[in-house]
Amino acid sequence: MTGIVRLLSERSVATLDLHGYTGAQVRPLVLDFLTTHSRVSAGSVVHVITGKGTRSEGRAVLPEVVRDMLEDEVAEHVAEYAGMLGGGGWIVRVK
Repeated sequence: MTGIVRLLSERSVATLDLHGYTGAQVRPLVLDFLTTHSRVSAGSVVHVITGKGTRSEGRAVLPEVVRDMLEDEVAEHVAEYAGMLGGGGWIVRVK
């Protein structure tokens, strides 16, 4: 197995559940979570659960906020990432 298939099949060492938070609230949480796991479990897989936004008023915000962070603000701690099967979160291999 290689690439995304391997990433999706690996067991995560930690999970950050962001249900109930706003876009502004998740930024420091995601930064701290990925920074910490990059330091203590480099090369491992972690899950960031955003939810699908089905109970949100309007469109889902968190999946996009976290994706943008993975591409920019926390990219230095991210080796690779993929959306969870069925949506609702991200699977991240930390550097």
